[in-house]
Amino acid sequence: MVEKFGSDQQQIATLGGGVISEEGAILIDGDSHGESALLFGPAALREIQAGVANGDFSITPPEPTDTITDDNALPYWTFTDTNSAGAITCAIITDTSAGSGNALRWSVTAAMANSKSAKLSRFIPVASTRNRAFAYTPEVNTFAATNTANVNITMTAQFYKSDQVTTTGSAISSGALTFATLGTGSNWLTGTYTTANAAPSDAAFCLITITVATAAAGAIPAATVDIPEVRLIRGDQTNMFAEYTTPATYAPTLVRQVNGTLQISPNAGTGAVQIGGALNLDTRHTIEPLNTGTIRLTRNDTGTRSNLTVARVFPGDQTTRYIDDDGTRIIMNSGLDIAAGLITTGSITNDSISTTTATANAAIWVLSSGTTYTLRRNSSSARYKTNIVDADAAVLEAARKIKPRHYESTIADEAGATRLGFIAEEVEAAGLTHAVGYDAEGRVETIDPTALIAALFARVNDLEERLKALEV
Repeated sequence: MVEKFGSDQQQIATLGGGVISEEGAILIDGDSHGESALLFGPAALREIQAGVANGDFSITPPEPTDTITDDNALPYWTFTDTNSAGAITCAIITDTSAGSGNALRWSVTAAMANSKSAKLSRFIPVASTRNRAFAYTPEVNTFAATNTANVNITMTAQFYKSDQVTTTGSAISSGALTFATLGTGSNWLTGTYTTANAAPSDAAFCLITITVATAAAGAIPAATVDIPEVRLIRGDQTNMFAEYTTPATYAPTLVRQVNGTLQISPNAGTGAVQIGGALNLDTRHTIEPLNTGTIRLTRNDTGTRSNLTVARVFPGDQTTRYIDDDGTRIIMNSGLDIAAGLITTGSITNDSISTTTATANAAIWVLSSGTTYTLRRNSSSARYKTNIVDADAAVLEAARKIKPRHYESTIADEAGATRLGFIAEEVEAAGLTHAVGYDAEGRVETIDPTALIAALFARVNDLEERLKALEV
């Protein structure tokens, strides 16, 4: 215990009244003079901040740049040469890009044997509870790895009981990553997030082990990889955020995961969640505000708009008029008011609208079959007609029989209005069947105004011919 965690058995330093480790590293600094005075030494500070004492390698071995061995130990870590016979080593190097100014460099000798390894390990005290309220994940930062697939590095973590001998829970592992996989940029070794991250109720320590090994086969080149830091990230069951402006009025926000679902509960569940910028839904979609009254849902893989699937849409603030899908069709439970005209590239069945690109032409409703009507182009050009002949005598005779009628409609939105028109049954009875449409049961339903006008023209022309004959 003294070697791993320092000791309070050392004499209190008379120069500053601090506490130092066995190797002479400051654990608690008694110097309080000036703005640069620190209360904790680098090893203790790193354990408080990042969970691992000397995880940034700020405290070097007695011989700072020499290979780490039992005689030149890295404070708060244990180096073990498993079977490489000195061919896999590590040492502290200067790294100006690291906060501590140091990094740990692993080195592999060229042409060494296959399946050899060495490791660096550290027991870290962890908190545990009966309900496993604390979760941990280790993270090892690496960079500047030699591009070879025949050397790899692995990070593992295992919970232990207080005796540091008995394991508990499941192991966490990054898996073996080759130096070629790590490449020359910054990379991280970490385990997959599973239930193994939750500290068992009897856990007292987490043993982090970093292993560098050669492949089972293939030529081994000289290789190196640098590690600037090792962290142990801790998570609690609940994160709590205090009210920013009026804590006497609003309760804190609670953030927790319950049965695999993230719950954010502002003001004890009665508040609202406000997101200042865009919200990414995993890696596939982004929700972002465009202006005061508009939001946009975008597909991240294409940059185009995303599809939105909901059970029922209530436009505006009202809760009665909606758009719904009953499984076979889209339903609007109230009227549809189209302010600027209707444009369609397909068909709408049951009062269907068919496609047309003839923007200069008018359109008429035509009974196509049963009770289905189609809005078609009202084109009367000879280009679209064949077998053109004069109206026969039957049309003229029918026109003589058709009578205009006054009537009151019984249709709900027309009730009470006195109208002038024709009765479809009378048009049929007169013999002008061209002007009549029928429903699915064969009953008279509609009148074609164009056919009626044509019949009336036939009668007018006949009357004119008769008048001319009388005038002669």
